[in-house]
Amino acid sequence: MASYNGNIDLLSLNGTQVLVGIDAKNPQRPYVCIPCDLNEIRVEVSKNDANRQMAKLRVNIWPFNEQYKNKVRQSAQERGDSNVSVPTHEMQLSFSVDYIKAIAKNFPKLVEQVKEANKEKDPNIVNENFNDENTHLFKAIRARMNKRIAQLYQPQSTGNTQPYPTQAYSAVNGANTYVPPADGSSDPFVPGADMNPDDLPF
Repeated sequence: MASYNGNIDLLSLNGTQVLVGIDAKNPQRPYVCIPCDLNEIRVEVSKNDANRQMAKLRVNIWPFNEQYKNKVRQSAQERGDSNVSVPTHEMQLSFSVDYIKAIAKNFPKLVEQVKEANKEKDPNIVNENFNDENTHLFKAIRARMNKRIAQLYQPQSTGNTQPYPTQAYSAVNGANTYVPPADGSSDPFVPGADMNPDDLPF
């Protein structure tokens, strides 16, 4: 069985921030804070251990086509890089059908933007229903939302290691431990959240 490696860019997840000031014992320790509602992260209790929480993020892994890999090789050759590592797969966010429909229902401006971007290739898209999973419109909305978060490679031994990033981080006050709702609600939006369609990261 083939094995792969790569780096997931956590900051490419929707609405993610790097914050300090969360841990009272280590006030300068940076934390990557990822909004659950914008990434359809399911926070739930483990079925095997009632004291353990899990935060589940759906992903897809797809192979790159040969045309893309050839472009990577060509770009490396043009730069004079003879020892190029070519990615073979990509990892994408994978939103569920219900979540995509909820986003489309709550943010009609996003739907209109997708129609506008695709109407030259498919004029009928402007009349399609986003609730129909078989339409080009639904698939185009999903393609816009399911963005790449990592490139994966076949393992190669290298001596290169990347240093820990040194940059300014934002401080946060009054951070609290998240407790998932007891009612088991599947609503992808935080109740009462002030959601501005223009702020959507999709």
